Amino acid sequence: MKIFNSIYKTVLGLFIVALFASCEKEYVPVPEAPVGPISYANEMQPFFDAKCVSCHNGTGIPLNLEASVSYDKIQTGGYIDNNNSANSKLYTKIIPGGSMETYASSTERSMTLLWIEQGAKNN
Repeated sequence: MKIFNSIYKTVLGLFIVALFASCEKEYVPVPEAPVGPISYANEMQPFFDAKCVSCHNGTGIPLNLEASVSYDKIQTGGYIDNNNSANSKLYTKIIPGGSMETYASSTERSMTLLWIEQGAKNN
């Protein structure tokens, strides 16, 4: 019986070691939050071009985000709340729960909010 207990403990120990050794942790990089001044021309418009303009192009869906008119449309269309940046329609549409959530990464959300907080400048 003593030998059986010893073999049982050894097999159980090897099983546990093998179980944990077989686990593999996948590294998923966390997107960096943007820092510094956000440029409309160099960061915001490329985001719109890549993710938004295919639908928001002035042919039916509100808010034309084509480069030639996007800044003016955002400013005059009530999409920026200067008193509460996080309440800006441009931002609330892309955050989790917003209707455009799937089209923006967490980095793009952070960038948009930071751009609004910085005064939503056409720079």
